[in-house]
Amino acid sequence: MSVQKWDDDTLVVHLSDDPVLSEDMAEVNARLDDAGRDLVLDFSDVTLLTSSGISALLRVRKRNIEAGRRLVLCAPRDTVWSVFLTTGIDGLFEFAENVTQALARIKSDRK
Repeated sequence: MSVQKWDDDTLVVHLSDDPVLSEDMAEVNARLDDAGRDLVLDFSDVTLLTSSGISALLRVRKRNIEAGRRLVLCAPRDTVWSVFLTTGIDGLFEFAENVTQALARIKSDRK
């Protein structure tokens, strides 16, 4: 996992495949302070999403909602996208085609 601080309020996280994904998400959650940050999670390298990964993702989502911050998931592969659809959690998240699109959307919404 690599984490990039895009600006003072936004982190871009390039996630790894499971089982490391769950650990990545736990680290992301630990890096969030009480004020929170907008998060862009890049799923382009993730080929498998397990229940523990989903659980960790939902915890990060909850924390961002409580802090009034955005969470945008980017570039999920078809295998990962099918997990979102099958579990019905696709409607809980905001998706973008790539990191650039997600960052542009967050920036434009701040204006």
